[in-house]
Amino acid sequence: MTTIGINLLVCMDELNGGTPQSALLPAIAGHGVTLAEVRREYIADDAEYDRIAEAAREHGLDLFYSVPEPLVVGGAVHPGFGTFLDEAVRMGVRNVKFNQGDVRDASAAVIAAIDDAAAERGLTLSVENDQTPENGTLACTAASLARIREVGGSIGYTFDLGNWFWRGEDAGEAFERLLPYITVFHLKNVNGAADRARLATTMLEDGVIDWRSMLPRLGGDVPVFLEFPIPADRVAGQLAAVRAAVG
Repeated sequence: MTTIGINLLVCMDELNGGTPQSALLPAIAGHGVTLAEVRREYIADDAEYDRIAEAAREHGLDLFYSVPEPLVVGGAVHPGFGTFLDEAVRMGVRNVKFNQGDVRDASAAVIAAIDDAAAERGLTLSVENDQTPENGTLACTAASLARIREVGGSIGYTFDLGNWFWRGEDAGEAFERLLPYITVFHLKNVNGAADRARLATTMLEDGVIDWRSMLPRLGGDVPVFLEFPIPADRVAGQLAAVRAAVG
């Protein structure tokens, strides 16, 4: 059965207003979800890691961790990799997501070392297609995932449905090609504007992507996260739409 979660980007208005993620987790749990994905770029001080851990325990939330840094840089693991994993352990996180970076060019030894570091801490990892020309194209992402599989790596894949539009690529084609690799799904919809300056996320029912046909095709063990800014009074409705789509 598909598990639905909320990425803290949903609460962008509150985050931009200075509300810490730890203070938002109770409201997220109040929507009846058991998964939340916290974002490193909004952690403002060291004590927040412990506050997030405490809030998650108190409200029965399993945590994922979004780190907006490339996993591999110039063939080597990111220099902050160990620190990022230790932060995750401190918060009680299950999965850590990175930008894919240069994974497609990484040696088998580098990918094995990444897997070993995660396993030692009881973590799973995933890489994402972002909105950059370096890390967001279908060709780059397919090459990264093929390389991981080629060398027997355990790194998973977070498929971000909306990001393809910022690269001028077809989200449906990307889904078809990359479906076998998906371990986490970031759900959003977009207005489809041809002018990227006008491209924006929308409420799920208002965009151009046929996301409803995609969700039932995901494995039951692939969590689906809402991952776009949503006004607080519309979060429940967006969750209801996803629940209806996954059955």
